[in-house]
Amino acid sequence: MDYVILDLEWNGVYSRRKKKNINEIIDMGAVRLNADTLKVVDRYSMLITPQIGKKLNKHVQELTHISIDELESARHTFTHALSRFNSFSDGCVILTWGTTDILTMMSNCEYFLHDNRPPFLKYYIDLQAYCQSAISMSNPGRQLGLVAVAEMLGIKYEEREMHRALADSELAAKCFKALYNAESVAEYLNSADSEFYKRMTFKNHYITDIDSEDIDKNELYDFCGKCGCKMQVKSRWQSKNRGFRARTVCPNCKVPSYTIVRFKRKFDHVEIKRFTAPVGEDTEKNSANEHSVVTDSD
Repeated sequence: MDYVILDLEWNGVYSRRKKKNINEIIDMGAVRLNADTLKVVDRYSMLITPQIGKKLNKHVQELTHISIDELESARHTFTHALSRFNSFSDGCVILTWGTTDILTMMSNCEYFLHDNRPPFLKYYIDLQAYCQSAISMSNPGRQLGLVAVAEMLGIKYEEREMHRALADSELAAKCFKALYNAESVAEYLNSADSEFYKRMTFKNHYITDIDSEDIDKNELYDFCGKCGCKMQVKSRWQSKNRGFRARTVCPNCKVPSYTIVRFKRKFDHVEIKRFTAPVGEDTEKNSANEHSVVTDSD
């Protein structure tokens, strides 16, 4: 299967019909790469005339350099652009930089087609996750932007062309090609089945009820940042800063501290983050030093 790297630009608008905000797609761009050579064999680019919002957000105009006049003169509806893209990407694996573009596509399909499953999406790869893994990031919790990865790889780009869908998809394709490894790519390939959509639409959230069945109270601890000893808990754990806080002290250093433990529920696991700061220091500021573990709570 060939690879299609898709990028979208959108305009945040309010839908009176749905009574909610929606990111309305205004620009679709993609490149198709031959599966064997990774050479670009086709390109797709289409501006879409807005149907929900009639004004462009000022930030969107400045970022993309797209004007409302350009969009109105394009005379392409979302359904027309989607139909053309279905033909362009037929039988291909779809890649996007992060999952935001796919989620935006899903919301537009739901709005216009009353079905949140894009018809072209059969196999999917999160290109951002793949690239970050390929360059062995030391902090997997940090997400790098496309331009940052391109700069790390020494890939040249034209700043004035960025934030247009086709230009971004072409730059993403260069990053993909530079980091390509067939075996590693296969590990990131997802079949767009029911489980995939459940995962995509799941809302990660912090657990703030200490009696939740998702919380293992044995995980309420941390280690001293200086000597590595396990902190002794000196008070009850209380809900604080999206997690739980208790007074603690290192048995060796004897420094009175606050320890905060946060439990974040994700689709198939609970992520636990811990950090400790001496009493009197800003615990939120010190959260930059938090460290995390993942537990399978299912």
